[in-house]
Amino acid sequence: MAIKNSNGSLVQFAVNKLNTPYIMGTNGRVFTKGMYNDLIKRNPSNWFTAARLPKVQSCIGIKTTDCHGLIEWFIREQTGSNYDVTADSAFQSAKIKGTIDTIPEQVGICVRYQGHVGIYIGNGYVVEARGFSYGTCITKLKDRNWTHWYKHPKIQYIDKQLPAPTKVTQTSDKYSVVWLQMQLNRQIAAKHISVPVLTIDGCYGSKTAAAVLAYFKYKGWSTNWSGKQIGKNTIQALTK
Repeated sequence: MAIKNSNGSLVQFAVNKLNTPYIMGTNGRVFTKGMYNDLIKRNPSNWFTAARLPKVQSCIGIKTTDCHGLIEWFIREQTGSNYDVTADSAFQSAKIKGTIDTIPEQVGICVRYQGHVGIYIGNGYVVEARGFSYGTCITKLKDRNWTHWYKHPKIQYIDKQLPAPTKVTQTSDKYSVVWLQMQLNRQIAAKHISVPVLTIDGCYGSKTAAAVLAYFKYKGWSTNWSGKQIGKNTIQALTK
């Protein structure tokens, strides 16, 4: 049975929210006119500037989040609790933490700098609700100014690696495609296949398909197909 609010489930959830718009003070609920008016009135951190208001208004009627809101959203859907604290408060309450140079290779670890948090998904990548101009996206750990890591106090850390999907196709959810892209990049790094390093974006396009075909060739399997889906045997081979 899957464990609610586990670290692996957190990563799956967050990756599947890629491209969710970022609005300060939100956490995955449908953004309403009432929420807009309240946030404009309170204007946390003076975030709601005149230049941002047109785009913020355009988000009314869809789900939005901020950085720690992404984690709050996950916890609410897993447990039903209305957990709502700042990114800095979550870090302060964490019992297990350290400087970024000591980060363990465990999925679901939180990475932070003052006022911001992301979720480590392994192999040097982070999913984060990055900001107004970016939304929810995947970034490279080394390219961002993270200062610390911590185990979130509301998450159960039981998974050592990303949970594998059962199959991956061009219509699979973003998490399944991200999992595949990360596994293929491992094969590229090991020089088993000679294709460009894949952008980890959850989009199963021609470059991902080409990498799948290259992996099939490396394994000595048939390449007489499009490379646009993989099944359980390929998934098992990629996890070894």
